Amino acid sequence: MNEIQRYFGQHAQDYAQSARHARGSDLARLLDALHLEVGQRALDIATGPGHVAFQLAERGLEVTGADLTPEMLQVAQASERERTLAHPISWVAADAASLPCEDSAFDVVVCRRAAHHFPNLPRVLQECRRVLASGGRLGISDMTAPVANLDALNHLERLRDPSHQAAQSADQWVSYLLDAGFGLEWLEVTVEPMTREEWLSPVHPGSPEGQAAFQYMAGWPAPTRAALLPDGTFLKYRILVTAVTRSGVSHLEGKPL
Repeated sequence: MNEIQRYFGQHAQDYAQSARHARGSDLARLLDALHLEVGQRALDIATGPGHVAFQLAERGLEVTGADLTPEMLQVAQASERERTLAHPISWVAADAASLPCEDSAFDVVVCRRAAHHFPNLPRVLQECRRVLASGGRLGISDMTAPVANLDALNHLERLRDPSHQAAQSADQWVSYLLDAGFGLEWLEVTVEPMTREEWLSPVHPGSPEGQAAFQYMAGWPAPTRAALLPDGTFLKYRILVTAVTRSGVSHLEGKPL
C-alpha cells in the first residue's frame, strides 16, 4: 500500500461526509465551464467518495469513476445505492497515470482536488489526452498559490499529508497542458478564506501531523504569512481550468498568478 492509499483509505468516510468537498463552489463552476451535454461519456479521475461523479450523473452523463484507493470506491458505491440515478456509474480501480480505458473512450474527463497527489502529472495529462475523443474536454480543479509561496505551501501540505506531491502554479499548469496536446479554453484562480483547522481537516489539530503543520506556520516570514495566513485566516487558492483536445489559439479568462 502506498502513501496515497494509506492516507485516503484512513479518511475515506471523512471525505464522504465533508461538505466542502461535496458542495464546494469550485465543483459547480468547473462543471458549468465544461459545457456538458446529456448523454456524454465522462470519466472522473481520483473520484474519491464520488462527489464529482454523482454531479455528472445527475446532469445526464454516462459516468465512470476511477480511484486508486479501494476504500474510496467502496464508500462511493455505498453512496450510489442510496441515490436514484438514471444510469448506474461504473467504478474502476485505477492509477491515473495508467488508465484501463480505451483510446478516445470519453467526451469529458474531470479531476477535482486531486492532481497535487500525482507523482507524474505530465504522464497523467497524457493519459487524459489519450482517453478523450477529438474535441473532448478536460476539467481540472486543484490547489495552488502565488508563485513565491508555492514551496511553503507544498512543505506545509506534506506535513499534513505525506502523500502530497506538489501543487502547481497557474503558469506551470498552462505549460503542462499545452505540452500534453491540449488547447486552453478557460482558467481562473479563486481564493477561499478558512480557519487553520478547516484547512487541516480531516487531520486532527492535536495529532503529530497537525502540531507539526501549525508549528511550521508559526515560523513563516511576513510575506508568506501575508499571502497564505493573514490575520490567522488560511487562504486556500484554487485553480480551475478547462482544456480541449484540439490545437488552436488559447483564450484564457483570468490570468496566471
